[in-house]
Amino acid sequence: MGEGAKMQIADSFLIKAPQEEVWQFMFDIPRLSKCIPGIEAVEVVDDKTYRGKLVVKVGPIRSEFGGTVILTEVDAPNRIAGTVEGDDKSSASSVKATFSGTLTSVEGGTEAAFQVDANLRGRLAQFGGPVIIATAKKLTAEFAKNLRAQLEK
Repeated sequence: MGEGAKMQIADSFLIKAPQEEVWQFMFDIPRLSKCIPGIEAVEVVDDKTYRGKLVVKVGPIRSEFGGTVILTEVDAPNRIAGTVEGDDKSSASSVKATFSGTLTSVEGGTEAAFQVDANLRGRLAQFGGPVIIATAKKLTAEFAKNLRAQLEK
């Protein structure tokens, strides 16, 4: 299957809502999952472990990733970190990633920032970083828009 594609994705966006409120929303899994583009199912295993299904289109390939998110660090209401592992049977692709996210109180609201270090293997890896990063940026913009709709008065 080869080495796969390693990539780093980092982005941030502003939400016009208090940091504490944004933090609480991030842990309201049913409401949060409705804001994430492509999420079809989320199951809370325990307070640090979540399982779910994400449907995403990368280039011409539609993938359904089943995966697990494990939180490795929770520093309320500032920082969260964890790991993600998932695979898509139809494209014989898998992803392993570590991520961290921060919330920072700024003038006018809360800045949400995140960084993901991902290793993608299988058919999807052939698209390489630029296509996948562009897809991630598009999904982030949609997620930010959905979050704002929920949190901004």
